[in-house]
Amino acid sequence: MNRPIRIGLIAEGEAELGPSVPYIKPEDGGKAIDRNQEGALHTLIRRELQSIGISDCEFVQRHPLAKESKRRTGYSILQPKYLAQVVISWSPEEVDMILITVDSDDELSQRQSKLQKALETIRENHFDTNDHPIDDQSVGGIAIRNFETWLLADYQAVAQLLALDLEEIESLEGSDSTKEILEQATTDSTYLANDSSNQRPLRVRWDLAFKVDLDVVKFRCPVGYGAFIQDCMQTARATQERIESE
Repeated sequence: MNRPIRIGLIAEGEAELGPSVPYIKPEDGGKAIDRNQEGALHTLIRRELQSIGISDCEFVQRHPLAKESKRRTGYSILQPKYLAQVVISWSPEEVDMILITVDSDDELSQRQSKLQKALETIRENHFDTNDHPIDDQSVGGIAIRNFETWLLADYQAVAQLLALDLEEIESLEGSDSTKEILEQATTDSTYLANDSSNQRPLRVRWDLAFKVDLDVVKFRCPVGYGAFIQDCMQTARATQERIESE
């Protein structure tokens, strides 16, 4: 069988997930997210998959939990009880892979520990059609210190898109100002200036995800993006082989 890999992507919020993040309609649970509603992280992952010969994937909307109309955001997505409910709500037919990313902020070691526990929770609650736990189809990643760091890694692409002069940040994963730098650059730029809505910063991030050089991002963010993508691609290859053998 040849079909797109179906991915359940859990991330902190709008910077990563774009307009797909705010509200969850019960009828959309388990369905592929409309590509016009995707965000920057969806795009980076799809581009990486295409680079290893996986032609397509679908990102799957999760099911709303009881009394929940809006997705949880921020690092609280790592909370085990919450994650268990999210993961177990997906049926085996809806999701092949589950990916989760979180920002390190100023608490790298603590977030690494919590991410590992979150992955254990995901693997304990991700079942196949025979109700057996799937322990090799989930990946976690940490953006150091935040998701904007990954987009700023290719500062030349950012400068070109936003038509601004930007200086390269020497120790990118050691910087605590990448989010503020990208926010200020977005404010200063005339790119998409006709869009006065609160969606403009999300659109800028999304467009950057199509432009940045993926090899540059992996090289300049080896601890965060590089490690995450390496694990993603290894898991995606195994997932693709399983799908083709169905």
